[in-house]
Amino acid sequence: MMRISTFTTYYIGSTDMSNLQSTLQKLQMQLDTQKRVVNPSDDPVAASQILQLSQSNGRNDQFITNNKSVESTLAISETAIGNSINVMRSLKELAVQAGGGGLSVTQLQSMQVQVTQYFNQLVANANTTDGIGTYLFGGNKDNAPPFTADSALNTTYNGDTGQRLVEISSSRRIPTNEVGSQVFGNTPASSSPTALFDSVKAFHDLLGQNPKPANFATQLTTIMGNMDAASQNLVNAQASIGSRRKENEDTQNTAEDATLQYKSAISNLQDLDLPQTISDFSLTQASLQYSQLTFNKITSLSLFNYIS
Repeated sequence: MMRISTFTTYYIGSTDMSNLQSTLQKLQMQLDTQKRVVNPSDDPVAASQILQLSQSNGRNDQFITNNKSVESTLAISETAIGNSINVMRSLKELAVQAGGGGLSVTQLQSMQVQVTQYFNQLVANANTTDGIGTYLFGGNKDNAPPFTADSALNTTYNGDTGQRLVEISSSRRIPTNEVGSQVFGNTPASSSPTALFDSVKAFHDLLGQNPKPANFATQLTTIMGNMDAASQNLVNAQASIGSRRKENEDTQNTAEDATLQYKSAISNLQDLDLPQTISDFSLTQASLQYSQLTFNKITSLSLFNYIS
């Protein structure tokens, strides 16, 4: 008959209870967090994959945030340019009307007042800011109005040719601002960074001449040509922004799909089988109670118990 020493009895009993307590503690943490992998030691391979997926998802979330910011900025710029295109169309209509030949000097001077108002609208559009006060058409000089004009409608461009690029994916960055001197200047007819405003000023000045110059029609034709060239610049800029908005939208949709995939993959690795874990917890808890009871019974055995 094998003899079991007192030390062995204590060792086996205490080890069993320690293991059961450890298991019970782990199950308790899983139930508290509702996660299968609480510590890397629970499942090292899954923990490593969860970490990588979480990092990728975090970077993807930042791209989505960038997408939304880019969309907001480009939408405001596109609206400002669209409004400018409409103003230029109105100015073109005035120019056609002025060239009709039947208007008096007084009528032309009244029209000049309208042109001044349109000019101011164009300057305001060119000095549009985003929601936080950043000027959108000044290049990298975005903390001050890029265009200033005096009372005689002389315009100055105060910006530069810099473009701000935003990362919308791991492989793509797109410009979010427009260079004012390209949008409102530098036409095929003029290399001035304020070509659009110069053409409107020329129209304004022509309307104010008294007496009406003999070559009024010739001057007006030249002015209308310059205004058309400036308007085409606006249309080109609008098309460029529209193209970038579409690309940004497509990229955002891709990123949002990736977010769902990342979350699904993390969930598969980390989610807890709640009914099974509750069952395991109950069984382990019962086993621990029985072990403690058995340990107490065995360790209290003594020859004197039998003698008595």
